[in-house]
Amino acid sequence: GNKTILDSQLEVYRSLNIKNINIIVGFKKNKFKIKEVNYIYNKNFKKNNILESLFCASKKINKKCIISYSDIIFKKSIVSKLMKSRSDVSILVDTNWKKIYRGRTDHPITQAEKISFNKNLILKEAGKNLEEKNTKGEFIGMLKLSKKGSKLFKLYYKKAKLDFKKKSFYNAKNFKQAYLTDFFNYLINKKIKIKCILIKNKWMEIDTTQDYKRAQNFFTSH
Repeated sequence: GNKTILDSQLEVYRSLNIKNINIIVGFKKNKFKIKEVNYIYNKNFKKNNILESLFCASKKINKKCIISYSDIIFKKSIVSKLMKSRSDVSILVDTNWKKIYRGRTDHPITQAEKISFNKNLILKEAGKNLEEKNTKGEFIGMLKLSKKGSKLFKLYYKKAKLDFKKKSFYNAKNFKQAYLTDFFNYLINKKIKIKCILIKNKWMEIDTTQDYKRAQNFFTSH
């Protein structure tokens, strides 16, 4: 429509009374001019990936908080559902995930951040390399941490960064190139429970021009 992707996100957050908002910027940081948000600069954006970029904001991960990718749009209802979770670490998982990839030729299903969980909805495995037959959903790029969850996230991030300094990190060739899903797998191995909050669509990722065109009617057709 007539809004930026970030403006669409912020409208949802503010409607849910989420006001303390931080945005991590890197490439063309001066293009971001949204008011009443705090900007955090990832000076190493050319060399690192999602996990390292996120922890540029480690000082802000100290209470109950929501963490989100900045290239997704979504309906208020799924954020509201996530906020109600009482688990220390909760992630939004789309169980109708394959529908999103129909006709999406520029961003194929192999790029999905696939998820497997048990009968109690506790995460078992995550990542793009997860076999489709074992996949129960897709991580949409949004999670919620309790106050304790924030402490656990930071504690184990520091441990992982130290332990994997010169090694591959799950599906990443090194720690700097790690995705959040790599970190989830590490947390699973450390016996940290990650609760999967299940949804069916009501969100879109915008990675390509094709995605952008498909997203034009998202807020009127869903």
